[in-house]
Amino acid sequence: MVEKRLYLRKHLSREDVAREVLTNRTYLTRALKVKGLNFAQFVNSFRAQYAIGILFDPRYRDASPADIAEMSGFATVESMNRYVKKSAGSTACAMRKRVLKD
Repeated sequence: MVEKRLYLRKHLSREDVAREVLTNRTYLTRALKVKGLNFAQFVNSFRAQYAIGILFDPRYRDASPADIAEMSGFATVESMNRYVKKSAGSTACAMRKRVLKD
């Protein structure tokens, strides 16, 4: 997942991930359930971490929230903000404002 950055694919499916880890989607779903996650939560946690990295990267200082969401594999800015907030305690947009202030 990390090495190939599968999470950056906007339309990533369970089948795609299962194929990469040489299993089937049923076993993948069960493994995630044991961790207390569904597939979307699993993938979006990686996307959120990637988005946070972009927010603090000076090369992307002028990137809009929509651009960051797209680069991170999220379908919408709202979705990105929701998962970034779960991961870091603050929305991506709020983080961005703090970063740009400094």
